[in-house]
Amino acid sequence: MNKLLSIPSLSFYCCCLFFTKISYGAQSNIDSVETDIETIEIVNSHEFNSVNYQVLHREDLINSAQTLSDALKNINGIQIRQISGLGNPVSISIRGSSGKQVQMYIDGQLVNDSQFGGFDLNQIPTDQIESIEISKSQALGTGSTPIGGVIRVNTYNPSENKKKIALSIGSFGYKEINILSNNAFKKHSFAFGGNYLVSDNDYSYLVPQSFNNPSDSIDEPLRNNDFKKLTLFVNDNVQLNQHQLRFNLQYNKQEKALANYQNNSPENRSTLDSDQIRYSIQHYWLADINALSGVNFEGIEINYSGENKDELYLESPNEDRTNTSDYNSTKQQISIKPNINWSTLSFTPFVDLSWQDFSSFSTQNGETVQCNGISSCDIKAEQTQLNFGARIEWKSDDYPVSSYILGNRLQEKNENSALNTINSQKLTKNTHYSTQELGITYGRDKINTSLNFSNGIRTPTLFELFGDRGSFKGNSNLLPEEASTITLGLQYQLNKVNLTASLYRQDLENSIVAIFNSSGVGSYTNVGGALLNGFEFQANLSLLDNLSLSMQMSLIDSETASPFTAFDNKKLPGIYHQQYSVSLRYKIKPDWQIKINTDLDKDLYFNRSNQFESVNSNVGNGNPADRSLTNLSLNWQTQQYNTSLSFNNVFNENYQDLANRPAQGRSIQLKFSIEDL
Repeated sequence: MNKLLSIPSLSFYCCCLFFTKISYGAQSNIDSVETDIETIEIVNSHEFNSVNYQVLHREDLINSAQTLSDALKNINGIQIRQISGLGNPVSISIRGSSGKQVQMYIDGQLVNDSQFGGFDLNQIPTDQIESIEISKSQALGTGSTPIGGVIRVNTYNPSENKKKIALSIGSFGYKEINILSNNAFKKHSFAFGGNYLVSDNDYSYLVPQSFNNPSDSIDEPLRNNDFKKLTLFVNDNVQLNQHQLRFNLQYNKQEKALANYQNNSPENRSTLDSDQIRYSIQHYWLADINALSGVNFEGIEINYSGENKDELYLESPNEDRTNTSDYNSTKQQISIKPNINWSTLSFTPFVDLSWQDFSSFSTQNGETVQCNGISSCDIKAEQTQLNFGARIEWKSDDYPVSSYILGNRLQEKNENSALNTINSQKLTKNTHYSTQELGITYGRDKINTSLNFSNGIRTPTLFELFGDRGSFKGNSNLLPEEASTITLGLQYQLNKVNLTASLYRQDLENSIVAIFNSSGVGSYTNVGGALLNGFEFQANLSLLDNLSLSMQMSLIDSETASPFTAFDNKKLPGIYHQQYSVSLRYKIKPDWQIKINTDLDKDLYFNRSNQFESVNSNVGNGNPADRSLTNLSLNWQTQQYNTSLSFNNVFNENYQDLANRPAQGRSIQLKFSIEDL
């Protein structure tokens, strides 16, 4: 199977390019490429999920967001977890989920890592994004139902000639340049661009044991915390009659220095560098074949994608110690989705096959690390997944009612073997799971209501199943995390008022957590679950022609269940249980706009026993983990020029991040761009 999956190559792309045309994604609303023949549109309705589903278009984020996480953090129900400055790990929580429970797609490719379950939220610059789709609980289109929702990024897909350059500068040595060029023809468009970003990340930090004064805690600029990133991309779109083809290629190289937060040592040279190539080809054939009476074969979508990533971790806290770990991972995926319509029914069966492998190679002061069962072993791990199922959608001709049902079957094979050891055994586990969704919506006049049921899963990662063959032991008996979720949504729109509200209840079982014995040996185990009840409310008001107001509220009540008394009947750690936001936007003149946004986050716990909280507070005498942030932005925009000035964290110089560590404080960013050069 591995050999089969590696066959698609340049010859495959060339053949497809000759016979077919671009698909922007059969699961998202898109603009069609302008041609002199009949326009082809690929549209997937999300009316059934209007409260739980949201789209951010390019114009919503291109001039206001420094990173993808900046764009997502203002979505109601989403929490961004970032540790200490640009380039450090970023994960996302949707309605109380963990980062591993969220699915991340780029151009239809699932980019979650099979070894550890996460993904790099900021691997794509905002200038290279066309739109972002967010589903807070259900799957987007087809596939396995997640526990924590879906983020789908659709990369740049222009249909007109355009040249653009954008320059940004900001606090803590932040500098960025974006270059973009697109050439559009009648049946073909070709876009390429690049992004280069650097940041010193030398914000002040309270160092517990300063290198120069070990007995004192001193506020000083962080050393060895700088970040560099280079991103290049190519998008090629072709249309021939009823065929559409889209080819994407992205290269990403980044270098992140790793600060020593304990003593801020100038001798520290620890880094994490990575090189990544991602590619995909999407083919959509709009057949429109009347196979039987009343049954139409609308078309078929075929996607192929791949990714290669190499990460080099250098641990060098002083001159006498240099340890390296080289992590290499590859992923390939192919999916087939025909679409059949009959009267008011739409039927989409699907098959999705993916294969990932992961390997590591480590040295200590230049010597290969031998696997001894105590320290971490170099390993090679593989995962093969087969998803198949169908989605059925129905929309009444006589009543404002629509519904859908989605079923998915996942077959998974996991393998792991230790390297640099004698008589190493390959560990294997084969499993299969099922997920289901059901949704119904009713909309009349200005009111739209929806009701959704889903049974989602998060399968154990390779590391959770097999460990590192050293002091962290695997657990091949792990069960997948499962969640049953019910969501009731309401949307009301009248003139200049738009109100949305959502109630949800999620019952999570078989939570996977790390535990350690008295000797420091760790492993993952299923420890119970949690019950979450949530409420979200958002109001968008147009007060005047040039003044608008947005208010958001997200409330979560969580209760854990565990056989261990210390962790039973507690609040979920790592999430804010109360979030409030107010945003005011005022258009000073036709070309000038000012926006101010204030967030208040409350009730955060840092561990499962709820014993530890942040030690700093900036919200009166409230909970020490409470956080208040105010951001201010000023924007000037004409048809060709745009200037944006952002003041982030205006009033709160210091606050704790979700790792209970002081985060980057007040910062300023200036961005200037020119289009139609």
